Amino acid sequence: MTKFQQRCYQILKAEVPKGHVITYGGLAKLIGHPNAYRAVGSAMNKNPFAPEVPCHRVVKANGELGSFADDIGVKIKRSKAEGVEVKNGNIINFQHICIR
Repeated sequence: MTKFQQRCYQILKAEVPKGHVITYGGLAKLIGHPNAYRAVGSAMNKNPFAPEVPCHRVVKANGELGSFADDIGVKIKRSKAEGVEVKNGNIINFQHICIR
């Protein structure tokens, strides 16, 4: 595992509480690499610590769930279990629960 991946997992776990989401770009900014949103997505795809490191909380900038290494149904299930409303692959109330 790279230091970049470790930092992604560390910050995600510490900064994004249950019931909230963050964008790939938002997480990239938090770790100090604002243009590395694709690398953040790659790190989330390789997350060996799920669900303790909640990669299901990382979503696209437009409020869509994005992809998931496992079945997207798992991402939806985990999100809903934390109180995040999802409809047709989109986060409901995205502006209110997204950490910027």
